[in-house]
Amino acid sequence: MRPQNERAPEGGVKRKWVKRTGGKHAAAKRPSVKNQIRSIERLLKREGIPPKLREEKARELEKLRDAGKENARIEREKKLSTKYHKVKFFERVKLTRRKEQLEKKRDDDGALGADELDELAQVKEDLEYVMNFPRGEKYVSVLVKEGDTEHATKERARLRKLVKANLAASAALGDENEGGADMAAQGDAAIDAEQDDFFLNESDDGNDSDSSSSSSSSSSSSSSSSSSSSSSSSKKARTPVHIPKKELPVTKDPIYIKNHAQKLVERSERAKAEASKDGNKPQRTRAEGGRKRRKK
Repeated sequence: MRPQNERAPEGGVKRKWVKRTGGKHAAAKRPSVKNQIRSIERLLKREGIPPKLREEKARELEKLRDAGKENARIEREKKLSTKYHKVKFFERVKLTRRKEQLEKKRDDDGALGADELDELAQVKEDLEYVMNFPRGEKYVSVLVKEGDTEHATKERARLRKLVKANLAASAALGDENEGGADMAAQGDAAIDAEQDDFFLNESDDGNDSDSSSSSSSSSSSSSSSSSSSSSSSSKKARTPVHIPKKELPVTKDPIYIKNHAQKLVERSERAKAEASKDGNKPQRTRAEGGRKRRKK
């Protein structure tokens, strides 16, 4: 239904109402994953649905549920990382300072005691815990240990094991990727070598054909010996051709770039000089009070 324009004057011209077809307000809002799951579940509860449609909707429902779990995980990680960011920052700063103090003392004295070495190892382990803490878990402090409950102690031990397991998995994955990179490099080198041999053989065949066409009167034994010698010589390493670089001339004189006004002045001076040579007076420009030349 066409809406009423309340701002239109009584005697004025009414504007024609046109439905909006573009823009951010006209675009239909896409339903959320939760709403899509609910609508598909309601559809599957109905009776008389074709089996093919039911299978397709069931597969779509499974994908949407996986997407919903992933979205929930991401939202949880964002919430917890924002909540515990300040605590982890202060603990990381304190542990880093203590580590630097112990390492500086070892550099000055040359050796540390047993207690200080144990403390340095514990500080490194705590710093590793803070730096690589999983984002989807509630943070348990490593510095505030006074008055801890049994649950907090068990949770801290569990999280330490989880951090170490994640670091080991990432290290193993890095080693696998490095091996894959080496294999890929070796494979590329082997392919390049095969291509070089292929093109060398082609060139050798061409040379053999040219030599056979030029020396048709030679015998079969001489042709076979020449082909074997040419193939053995082609397999030798070819020396690369060195192309000297051309040195460009470098000038130390300043480079002047003329602007538009200077070009106009020089053009007018050239015109005056040409007119004085011919003995004719140069035509005055419009700036000097002359009229514009008419087109013939």
